[in-house]
Amino acid sequence: MTPNSFFHVALKADDVDATASFYEAAFDGTVIERGHAADGEGATAVEHVALEVADKRVYVFDRAPYEATGDVEAMPTGLLHFGFVVDDIDAAREAIDGVGFGVDWVMGPERFGDLRIAFLIDPTGTIVELIEHVS
Repeated sequence: MTPNSFFHVALKADDVDATASFYEAAFDGTVIERGHAADGEGATAVEHVALEVADKRVYVFDRAPYEATGDVEAMPTGLLHFGFVVDDIDAAREAIDGVGFGVDWVMGPERFGDLRIAFLIDPTGTIVELIEHVS
């Protein structure tokens, strides 16, 4: 499975707005999206700010989508995961399962706005997100 591109890094912060402000000021980031927990359900019931930094995105969450769904216990603040864009999330999952490393799938595929997302844990314990853009 070859991803199309590297998409983002996701961070968990106690203060989403203050952390986003830091990335705006320190790295000339531009806020491109804000989400509020009250406006979502399941994986989308999270406070978050998405910023464009250089040519990638940095997402700052109050809790990860997989925390919001109850698929994992509370995560510490800091790095949550990184994500790759794929054409077909189901085919990508099948291909990854086929390479024989026995990864654990944490969540998904599940809708997240105009995306389908799934999360896996790599052999070192790092959470990796697969992202499919849907219309």
